[in-house]
Formats: sequence, C-alpha cells, structure tokens
Amino acid sequence: MKREIITIDEKRCTGCGECIPGCPEGALQIIDGKARLISDLFCDGLGACLGHCPTGAMKIENREAVSYDEKRVMQESIVPGGTNVIAAHLRHLADHGQSVLLQQAYEYLQEKGIADPLKNEAGEKSFAQHAHTLNHHHEGGCPGSRIMDFSDKGISSAFPAVGLESALRQWPDSHDN
Repeated sequence: MKREIITIDEKRCTGCGECIPGCPEGALQIIDGKARLISDLFCDGLGACLGHCPTGAMKIENREAVSYDEKRVMQESIVPGGTNVIAAHLRHLADHGQSVLLQQAYEYLQEKGIADPLKNEAGEKSFAQHAHTLNHHHEGGCPGSRIMDFSDKGISSAFPAVGLESALRQWPDSHDN
C-alpha cells in the first residue's frame, strides 16, 4: 500500500541520534553511524522525528510500504519499555491527533490487562478519553490544525492527569479582523 513514511538521506545524516527520542514507536536506530528506519511497519509517518534532525536529512515521502500496525508496535516496542514509554507513546499519538491509533493502543492495553498510565488516580477520565473527545472529528495531521479552546476551561482542565496549563487565552484574536 502507498502511505506516508520517513526517509533518511544517508549523505546528510551525521548519526547524531537527535531523531531517536522523537520516535517512540522504535522505527529508528543508529546503525553504522547513521540513522536507519528499521521497519516500515513501525513508522507511523507522523514525522515527529523530523524537527529533531539538525541536518535536514529526514523527510516524509509517499511510497509503497507495509501498513503501520499499532498493536504490533505496542507489543514489540512500546510495552517492553515500561510505563513511562507507554505514557510517552500515548501522548505522542494524542498530540498528533491520531485518535484511531490511540484507540487501538488503548485496546491493546485493555486486552493485555495493562493499566492506563495516564489515568488520574482520583478516577477522572483518562487522557485517552479526553483526547478522543477533543479529536473525534480530527483523524490526523498536525495538532495545531485542530480546533482548540484556550479559555480557562480549555487545555488545563481537559488534561488534568498530565498537568498541562496554558497561559494562552486567545489565538488568533478574532476581533482584530
């Protein structure tokens, strides 16, 4: 199938490893001094690693690739890393508006009896439930393109388990048009 996937220009890559933390799926590794995409299967094509490459060696291309498999990524890359890796991956999916993949990740956790690492211990909604509510009309793309409410009832109350709080109250100012 054709889909968006990361490609790395080997000549421009210095092997610095700055892209690795941006890929919680484990699709990238430094091998022989260069960043390598180790499996099309693990690359979600979101490009979270792109902004970390100081040489611009990475880009997204649309090409034939094996379908991304969220549950397999959870099994082979995310869950073995422990609670903090699971939490980072769930945030990554939510930050990129990937509600379908986020739901698949939570289904995997539920199937395996693994607790939601982002659920508030007071029994409040999990991060996934909030992300699903906020993103149910948005199936992909940059998180900046989705509708967001920056009022007092916005981001900080929408994600109580994460503890995000924004001082931003309006943007752009619709009254300046």
